[in-house]
Amino acid sequence: MSSLRSFALSFSLVAAQVCALPAAAQEMDSVFASYAEYSAFVDRHIMRRDFVPLVLRLGGRDEYREDDLHALNNQLLATFPVNFFEVSVFRETDLGGGFRQEARAYWTGVSYAWFYALLHDRDSELVVAMFVLHSDPAQIMAEF
Repeated sequence: MSSLRSFALSFSLVAAQVCALPAAAQEMDSVFASYAEYSAFVDRHIMRRDFVPLVLRLGGRDEYREDDLHALNNQLLATFPVNFFEVSVFRETDLGGGFRQEARAYWTGVSYAWFYALLHDRDSELVVAMFVLHSDPAQIMAEF
């Protein structure tokens, strides 16, 4: 799968908009009960470098085969070799109609991870329509 190798080589994860299908009885991929729930989930998994559950929950469940996900996880762990201890949402844009985009930075010392999300607030739930995790901040800023 050459497109997956391209993502892995650039240390980027991109999930296109996904129809949210039940992943478990009470949990749906890409869908969170609130912004606070989404924020806590993303921060917890990126700061601990727990990438597989992050990708699966944000919509990658039907995007990656198990062996491809394992290889991608290994590359991300090599790119981000230590856990992160700091986080900041450093850019947010309200797009109207319940849509917004945001950029987050995670860091320890001078090691950074950059995260972008396109979100849709549907009053009773928050949908992650797209996300990007990257080691290059220019890739995240290009989303704005």
